[in-house]
Amino acid sequence: MVQSAQHQIDINKAAYVLKNVALKTPLQYHRKLSEKFGAEIYLKREDLQVVRSYKIRGAYNLIQSLTEEQRKSGVVCASAGNHAQGVAFSCRELDIKGVIYMPAITPKQKINQVKMFGGDNIEIVLIGDTFDECQTHALQFTQENKMVFIPPFDHPKVIEGQGTVAKEILEEQSNIDYVFVPIGGGGLCAGMATYFQTYSPQTKIIGV
Repeated sequence: MVQSAQHQIDINKAAYVLKNVALKTPLQYHRKLSEKFGAEIYLKREDLQVVRSYKIRGAYNLIQSLTEEQRKSGVVCASAGNHAQGVAFSCRELDIKGVIYMPAITPKQKINQVKMFGGDNIEIVLIGDTFDECQTHALQFTQENKMVFIPPFDHPKVIEGQGTVAKEILEEQSNIDYVFVPIGGGGLCAGMATYFQTYSPQTKIIGV
């Protein structure tokens, strides 16, 4: 297991890698919620990213770290939406071939967004009635074609990229009591908790 100190260094490095790729989104004061709960509540506006979520951070940070040989082989991911958009955007920016597996039931709007971000650099494969089934096909394809699988959350480089959200928060607000973090796979929460543990250990992280 990588020591937490190494993660902190990598999160700072990831921020440098992402500085011209991911938008440094505002930490926006929400008056209505603050009045309702009697606290100063801020929202980190990751919905303002070009792909409309923080997923671009982890996807790009991992893909740009690949060796030249790995880049030539291309990348594969499985996603129902946000991660797929982050991977597609990264493939186009880095001029890498990407194959994006999405469940057959994925809404057309999400498919079109992925196509828009990836352009000619990506191929979309619609397969499986569930995400797990879709991912199984993606992993098999990756192995058979000797490509690189880009997971949505469980990779150190992805976690480091997502952790840059915490760095930006602390650059704007240094005295924070609580941070509420949505948990799907846990990549965002892992990255943020790692960063806060060192730079603001008094802050409590609440996974939702």
